[in-house]
Amino acid sequence: MEATAKAKLLTTSGRSFEQWVALARRAGAAGHRDLKRWLHDEHGLGSRTAWWIASAALGVDEPDYTAPEQLVDALYAGPRAALRALHERLVDEFLALGDDVIVTACKTMVPVYRKFVFAELHPVRDGVEVQLALGETPVGRRLVRAKGRVADDRITHAVLVEHEDAIDELLRDWFRAAYAAGAKRVLRSAAIDVPDTLVTALRRSKAATATWQTLTPAMQRAFVTWIGDAKQEATRAKRVTLAIEKLAAGHRKVY
Repeated sequence: MEATAKAKLLTTSGRSFEQWVALARRAGAAGHRDLKRWLHDEHGLGSRTAWWIASAALGVDEPDYTAPEQLVDALYAGPRAALRALHERLVDEFLALGDDVIVTACKTMVPVYRKFVFAELHPVRDGVEVQLALGETPVGRRLVRAKGRVADDRITHAVLVEHEDAIDELLRDWFRAAYAAGAKRVLRSAAIDVPDTLVTALRRSKAATATWQTLTPAMQRAFVTWIGDAKQEATRAKRVTLAIEKLAAGHRKVY
């Protein structure tokens, strides 16, 4: 799994795991949380990848994946202990979807697999956030976009489950749809919602536009996601400028 993750990181970011760790060590962050946030906000890395690199850069112990029960116990320790029963109920719902469902554990969440991962359970302050692979499913008040995800991530949506009464047929419908997605690669729409600031900037640069038009939908989505993930308007504006510079120079990837 680690070798596969490192190969994917190199392909998607243009940097090897070791290069990312070296870059993180030079960042001078005060601690693990700050370094993780820096990797996410400034470089567009997903939360799990940022945590992984920050842990390696700072020498934080890696979780022991051979003892999933201990990892789950740690997830629901202290103030989150009251959520453990709700977590177990959700796990039962996933296991009931099919005999091929595999539930394991990581240090920060509990992933649910079929052939591919299709759900993750994250304990949060108000309940258990269930993140799902739902592709282009419309969002609403209850089902929202999962935060901190990179372009083309399989996990796309999130729903907060605060109590067992919230496990209703609508939630089960979403679980079943995600379970179906776990048997195959998620088909994503080629349509991309390009922000107006980037559209305007592209119009001002023929060189950048020429490169943009050669990009695959996945490459364009990577630029859009990188810009949109910035929390501050000033950071988004800076990323638009950097994107135009990269594209004008003929670079077809964010990194």
